[in-house]
Amino acid sequence: MSSTVPIYAAISTSDGVYKHWGIFIDAPQEEDKVLLQVTGSDGRFRYELEIRDVRQSKKLLELLPLYDMDVAKIDSIKSVASQVTVHNEIRGWNCQDYVLDLLEALEKEGIGNSKDASYKKQKNLLHGKQEGLA
Repeated sequence: MSSTVPIYAAISTSDGVYKHWGIFIDAPQEEDKVLLQVTGSDGRFRYELEIRDVRQSKKLLELLPLYDMDVAKIDSIKSVASQVTVHNEIRGWNCQDYVLDLLEALEKEGIGNSKDASYKKQKNLLHGKQEGLA
């Protein structure tokens, strides 16, 4: 039997205008818990993998469960996350866009289950939380 880890969208307060988003992999071992995110500001974002349990952050507002993933795929998720294009050329592109782009990339790689009704519902819920859309 293979073990699974929950994958969440982590939504936190930030110093910027919008809430900060990242993808949190809640691995069983403390040293394996990671937050996949972009940090920076408009036009100057960069990909960052942070090893930490986001639950320990006082800035955390919400952990939105997305799906459970086979532990063996954690490295694949990290690899895809590091290759998602950071669109600094697009004014207003931010960490929320990155998270949605990452979910799309994971689906394309067959890592995210786009056919799962529960995941689709959670992803739509996340889309609805995106800020700054005119």
